[in-house]
Amino acid sequence: MDDLARQLAQTARDLKLAGQVPSEADPEVLAALARTALDELIARGLLPDPDPRVGCWSAPRSELH
Repeated sequence: MDDLARQLAQTARDLKLAGQVPSEADPEVLAALARTALDELIARGLLPDPDPRVGCWSAPRSELH
């Protein structure tokens, strides 16, 4: 099992989804698991980041110095 699968399984257990029928689970809890999954996929570069933050290292240096 890879790290992503382990992390998602742990998140599902933390949200008390283990052993639940997905169609009967609380929609807010399922949304929390989906947010975690999407955040991880974006963080791993497997999905594009819809809101990329530009860091100071990615901007060209000013030639005024």
